[in-house]
Amino acid sequence: MTSNFEDGGKGRDYYATESAGNIISPKQVLAAAEVKVWTAADFLSSEPYPMPESADRMMAELEQVRLEANRRLAGEGTLEVGGLPDKEALAGDVIPAATSGGYNYPAPYTCHEVICPYSTYPYITVGRIFFNQNGGTYNASAVSIGNYAIWTAGHCIHAGNGRADGWSTNLVFVPAYKDGQAPYGVWNASYLITRTNWYQNGHSSEDMGGAVLRPNSVGRKISEVVGWMGFAWNFSRFQHWTLLGYPSNPLPGAPPFNGERMYQNSASYAYSHAVTGVDTLGVGNRMSQGCSGGPWVLGFGTGNYVNGNNSYFNVNGYEEMFSPYFDNRAKSLKDDLVGGSP
Repeated sequence: MTSNFEDGGKGRDYYATESAGNIISPKQVLAAAEVKVWTAADFLSSEPYPMPESADRMMAELEQVRLEANRRLAGEGTLEVGGLPDKEALAGDVIPAATSGGYNYPAPYTCHEVICPYSTYPYITVGRIFFNQNGGTYNASAVSIGNYAIWTAGHCIHAGNGRADGWSTNLVFVPAYKDGQAPYGVWNASYLITRTNWYQNGHSSEDMGGAVLRPNSVGRKISEVVGWMGFAWNFSRFQHWTLLGYPSNPLPGAPPFNGERMYQNSASYAYSHAVTGVDTLGVGNRMSQGCSGGPWVLGFGTGNYVNGNNSYFNVNGYEEMFSPYFDNRAKSLKDDLVGGSP
């Protein structure tokens, strides 16, 4: 299997042909009078889209892990100072390279609020999406991937129930959203695309989707205004990613997430989760609902390639996050999104 990168940037267009395995929504309403106008109050009143949960992990196993972690942290500790190595003593020593990886639950991670200006690339390409689905008003996360397109989770695009009325509606993208502000505008979706296996069956292995956005009021496309991230597929599972998104829903012991700020979570591959289709990828994570659809970035700060998306938790396994594995299926969806025009 060949690993592949496609570069992101600011001003280069990608065009692609239609590919099998994806399904396209009807176009959103076109008449200006019918387009829903999202206000700051609407943003604040929206709910984080409920992130899917898998019931495969045993409650007893999780409870044992947490009890053991609490036991280790209990009581007072003692510190002993370390020291620097002797450079001469180390001369000629060879440290064997690791040939495998992975962690048991809970896998290690770091999670913190993005503190640099959101106008900094690649943060500027990430934003919140707001949409209606099944009578609710929701928020989640997404990323610009080129041309008129954004990428998010399939469950933010369609309910995964095989129904024509399962499509999200009135979807908008707000790049670099912060504290109710939309510094680069509010972008309306023209139509949505997800994987057919997600649309029909809700398969977690294909929980991927996106939208083709209309240009802004002066005719510019989203990728011209905020740039876009690159894309990577068919890589080894043993990678290190930076997960980005807007967590909204507090979880036990988590930071005070409210969806108004972007967070980043850095983690390496922990384990695979057997699901229908190709096994998904799991990493340590503390972001909560609302981060759905945010990108897993490979080569963060250098190449900045989208190589996964926040998809689901295991039941009560909140210190982890799963993503579909990005192979040719993800590339097919990406090509249809980036090749589309409103």
